[in-house]
Amino acid sequence: MKPESGYKYLVNSDKDQMWGITVDTVGSETVPPGYEVYPPRVGHPSGFYFDVGKGRVLESYQLLYITSGRGVFYGRRRERTAIGAGDMILLRPNRWHSYMPDRETGWHEYWIGFRGPNVDARFRNDFFDDELEIFRVGVREEMVDLYDKAREVAEDERSSYQQYLAGIANLLLGMAMYYHANHQFVSQEIVGQIDRARRIMREEFSTGISPEEVARRVNMSYSWFRKMFRDYTNISPARYMQQLRLQEACRLLSGTSLSIKEIAFRINCVDASYFSNLFRRHLRMTPVEYRNRFGVGREPSVAVPVDEVPET
Repeated sequence: MKPESGYKYLVNSDKDQMWGITVDTVGSETVPPGYEVYPPRVGHPSGFYFDVGKGRVLESYQLLYITSGRGVFYGRRRERTAIGAGDMILLRPNRWHSYMPDRETGWHEYWIGFRGPNVDARFRNDFFDDELEIFRVGVREEMVDLYDKAREVAEDERSSYQQYLAGIANLLLGMAMYYHANHQFVSQEIVGQIDRARRIMREEFSTGISPEEVARRVNMSYSWFRKMFRDYTNISPARYMQQLRLQEACRLLSGTSLSIKEIAFRINCVDASYFSNLFRRHLRMTPVEYRNRFGVGREPSVAVPVDEVPET
């Protein structure tokens, strides 16, 4: 079935902006082979229309997703990059860019444009490499469905539609990051080794197994294992196991009557004093305080997240 074309440019209220993300535009376009001009000359506001030769600068973020055909993209360094089906372009505010489909193939494109402090924080906190402009995500039905749903919601403009669209934009951004990151691990052998390592850690973290032993059991040197594990999961093996231990301690404190000493033994801490200090350092309360607040039969309170465990 040939993808439909259509788009909408949106407004938002002061209340919408307080949500942290607002959406400016959603749409899709089929550009046929042998097209005469790109982008189309009608229907797009001046802020979004552009001359391919001159490029443009947007005031908001935009995720452009190519699901068929091929073309070229010119980014901040004005270098020509081939793009095609399964590629998603991240256009950033106040950054020059240009792109166009190949005349021989045309293409089908989806886009969603958005802005807001919640999005700015993703980039300010280095979730995205400043040089990263193209995500290699593949043609994925679930992503196409999200773009189609965004178009539907935008067209209806029902109450709170901006919050619905904000959720879609945020999810698409996260999916782009997820699929691109996993695409980089072209060696399925390494992916399999990391997955096996995580299973071993989850099954045996309470036994005192070391990251070095885990690396040995998945047939990797520890230095290489640590690098690949961190690249793939964004966390070191030691920190991963430490968080597993703290999560299990929280579960035992809230759901059982085991003593602090018994719980420390269960998660392989050397003694109850060490366990209590570790727990207090990362959850900002003692094990006893945690049990009093979240134990079975207690009134629910505000959850306190486990702090990041320092690198080792």
